[in-house]
Amino acid sequence: MDLADVVIDRVRVVEFDERVVGPFERGDSRYAVVVEAGGVSGAFGPVDELPAALVATSLGQVAVGHAVADHEGLLCRLLAALGPHGAGLGRWAVGALDCAVWDLHGQIAGRPVAALLSDHPVGEVPVYASWLSLDLRSSPAADAVKDTVGEGFAFTKWSLRGGDDAHKIAGLAGQVAGWAGQHVAVDALGTWDQALAVEIAPLLPADCVLWVEDPLPRTDRTAYTQLRERAGMLPVAFGERLPHAEEAASMLEHCRPAAFTYDVAWCGGITEARTWMAAAYDASVPVHLHGRAFLPAVHLAAAFPHTAAAVEYQVVWEPRRQRALKGTLAPDRGHVQLPDGPGLGLEVRW
Repeated sequence: MDLADVVIDRVRVVEFDERVVGPFERGDSRYAVVVEAGGVSGAFGPVDELPAALVATSLGQVAVGHAVADHEGLLCRLLAALGPHGAGLGRWAVGALDCAVWDLHGQIAGRPVAALLSDHPVGEVPVYASWLSLDLRSSPAADAVKDTVGEGFAFTKWSLRGGDDAHKIAGLAGQVAGWAGQHVAVDALGTWDQALAVEIAPLLPADCVLWVEDPLPRTDRTAYTQLRERAGMLPVAFGERLPHAEEAASMLEHCRPAAFTYDVAWCGGITEARTWMAAAYDASVPVHLHGRAFLPAVHLAAAFPHTAAAVEYQVVWEPRRQRALKGTLAPDRGHVQLPDGPGLGLEVRW
């Protein structure tokens, strides 16, 4: 089949059968985006209800008739359909559809997505573990941290939400690093403000914390530039909350994060991620892809190993998401093997 002549015939959204992938719990995503061309299907999931609905009601029709292999052209077409308010939910819907089209492309070509992105993808990708729902003040926390570290991940990431004073938060960071016996990353989940971040910065032990992810509620260039000026010693990470792709290069240049942690699906898909990877490479900022779209992230990291460092593996949520797949992609001593099947490599149970 000549890919240049293959166009998208149909886009649909399918709800997972709870008898197959369930039982569902609060927070589980229940939908897959399916794209068809020439009798071949590609899919991406699981996807939440609202972005899935946007694909079903509008974006899917925009994609029909477009060439499967013209990813840049399709991205422009989808973003134009979103208009000036294409951040957030709209960008997520575009990302889910884009990932499904890349899976379709790989299915037709008989090649993994990583091999479509690079002539020489690596066969395995390093991963780090995150467990943001663990209460670090609970009695089982120390054993949970030690057990997770013992699985051989590149490093681990834990949540440090606001609510306590700066000394308590900084002390907890040092405590969890002590349990881990190594540097840890921490995620503030957007719960700090400028004043708290500035106060915490000199209190964090430099030999404990790799970075603090999303300390501020919004990923805004002005706010993070000010934070760098006021608390330049604070190692900041951001990326998954970027409202517009156009801001990525500017923020990387002016805010100089310790890590760039964008999410492949939330931020517009694999096609747009290639541009963001290039921007991070030019800025000499390490990329640690967010784990919400784990399978596409692994393919990107395999295709761009000199730019992408360890990919996030969400130890609580990712196994639940992979119930929607025929097969699993699980870490072994801190690495995952790149699936060698066509497309994204693991079929969605749509």
